[in-house]
Amino acid sequence: MSNRPGSMETLLLSLELLQRIPKNRTVTAAELRQQLADAGFERELRTIQRQLEMLSGHFDIDRDDSTKPYRYSWKERANGLSLPILNPQ
Repeated sequence: MSNRPGSMETLLLSLELLQRIPKNRTVTAAELRQQLADAGFERELRTIQRQLEMLSGHFDIDRDDSTKPYRYSWKERANGLSLPILNPQ
């Protein structure tokens, strides 16, 4: 049996990452990994790096790859992540 996370788990990880990427400063994958671990999401650093690479291609996330480790932030004019509150109906 595979230890690979399911689609819902991957989605939740992506949402957590998007919420934790700052707008006015940068953060590394290792820093995000620690934040996620503190919140109960234990993932390998490489998994976080892959997710960030994918997310920066789909959202207004700036990846500073001029030095390693890469640093991430929301682009200056980005709206960031905003999800409406869902009420049960």
